[in-house]
Order: sequence, then structure tokens, then C-alpha cells
Amino acid sequence: MIKILIADDHNVLINGLKLIFAVRDDFKIISVANNGQEVIDLVKSECPDVILLDINMPLLNGYQTLEILKSDYPEIKVIILSMLNDKRNVLNMLEAGAKGYLFKDTDDKQLFNAIEMIQQGGYYVSEDLQSILDEFLANSKCADKKNKQLLSSRELEIVSLIVDGNTNAEIADLLFLSTRTVDTHRKNIFHKLNLNNTALLVKYALENKAFLGLQ
Repeated sequence: MIKILIADDHNVLINGLKLIFAVRDDFKIISVANNGQEVIDLVKSECPDVILLDINMPLLNGYQTLEILKSDYPEIKVIILSMLNDKRNVLNMLEAGAKGYLFKDTDDKQLFNAIEMIQQGGYYVSEDLQSILDEFLANSKCADKKNKQLLSSRELEIVSLIVDGNTNAEIADLLFLSTRTVDTHRKNIFHKLNLNNTALLVKYALENKAFLGLQ
């Protein structure tokens, strides 16, 4: 069962989506939010798998809401539902962490396909936006490759051990290094990835497992 939260301030759209999802036993709308702040409040208690998010909402708009979700709830998949189709808006939302971008007049089949695809780790956009998604993915791939090349094999090894919860002393024992050497590696990793603490490093590593080569 995929749990879905709808975030939109137009009841006509919300009611339409409820009718669309009523035919599927594997999708369940667990809650509805009319503004971005409600989304953040509901996420804490409802734990949705997917959020269908409008951009133009009161209190917190879609972009602001998405930034908070990406930071605090990176496991939740977000699909933007909007009538905005300009390139900058689409790229902004993808760069902020959205996994899909659909127009509000999309049909039910495309909406179902989008949810299923992003649940499997992919992206999905309306057909007219495919070239924008291709550009985003190409840029992301280049950035990932650049970041991976920044870290040496030893630094990647240390990142993996940090993610597993090991302290500097434990890493030193495992790799037969001095704690001072491990501390130097850690500082170099922070500098190369433009991070300033272990919590941010762990978050970054978990969100970028593929190109860091982590399991």
C-alpha cells in the first residue's frame, strides 16, 4: 500500500484526485493539506510515502515546503502537480528534490505510472518536460562524478565507516591508522564536500550512496 498525501489549496482538484485513486487498492490517500505548513505538520504524524505537491500555496509555497521535506524527510517522494511549465520552475523543483513533475490536467494512467516509477527510485515528468528532465539528470550525473573524484579511495572508505556509526578511534583500529590520521581525513572530507559536521556528512552520504559506492 502506497500512502499518499495531497497538498493543494483547490478543493475541486482534491476531490478529483480522490475519485481517481478510489479505483486503486494499492494507493491510499491518507491526508490532505491546503498549505505548505499543513504539509510539514501532517508529515510528522501521517508518514506518507508520496506527496502530490502544488507550487502556489499559502503560508509555505511548494518550493519552500519541498526544501524542508528534502532536509528533514528525504525518504518521502514528492511529485509536483502544477500548471506552470516554464523551464526554470521545473528545474528549480527537480533540483530542490522533487522526483516527478506533472501538469494538473494529467490523466490517471500517467499519474499512476509516475507514482510507481518514483517509488522504484526513478523520475517521471509530463511528456512535454522530458527534455528538461534529461538536462537535469545530465547535470546531476556530472556533479556526482565530480564529487566522487574529489574523494580518494581511503576517504570513501572512511565515509562508509562514519555512516556505520564508527568513531575516529574505532575507524583507526579498523584501518590500522592513528586517530590523528583519521581526524585529518575527516577534516579533508568535510572540506572537499563543503560540509561542516558529521551529521551533515552522514545525511549527504545516505542521499548519494550510488556514486559514493556505499551499500
